Amino acid sequence: MQNVWLSLSAVGDSRWLLPMALVLLCALPRSDARLKWRWLTAIAVTASVTLASKLAFMGWGIGIERLHFTGFSGHAAMSSVIYPVVGALLGGSGRHARVIGLLSGCLLAFAIAWSRIPLHAHSLSEILAGLALGLGCSTWTLSTAPPAKRPAVATLLAAVLIGMILPLSLPHLPTHQVVIALAKALSGRTEVFDQF
Repeated sequence: MQNVWLSLSAVGDSRWLLPMALVLLCALPRSDARLKWRWLTAIAVTASVTLASKLAFMGWGIGIERLHFTGFSGHAAMSSVIYPVVGALLGGSGRHARVIGLLSGCLLAFAIAWSRIPLHAHSLSEILAGLALGLGCSTWTLSTAPPAKRPAVATLLAAVLIGMILPLSLPHLPTHQVVIALAKALSGRTEVFDQF
């Protein structure tokens, strides 16, 4: 079962999600400009709030001890701001297909978020906060006009392939270490807070 959790967690990694979403954003037609800008804003807000929460705890110890909350789960937040929108895009302009795509994207985001519990990467409060943040932002994104049409197969393949480049070429990219270094630099501390 550990391999299932690791696999789910891998498809919620920002090194995969952000390049994939960027390709889809660039490929959206001009007729979907409002959707494009809303989604880009939603991704930026989700990533910024998640990073800020991690820096607040690591640099200054700001969190909620009784809830074991040290910051939003990045996997939960980013997968829930990206996969529901990707699902809706794959559904195209048909209402029924779009709803199925949206629900599939939400289920995948929930599974990714839950995978962080058995991997001991986050507490339940961090997972729920990440899901709330990401789903709130993806809901705002999709509250605009629905996508005009489903992306072409070539676009989808390009999104998947480009999304895979960073995780495959740099499997041990120390993103967590970068956040730690940033927290140290901003707070002036030599050691970061890592637990209550």
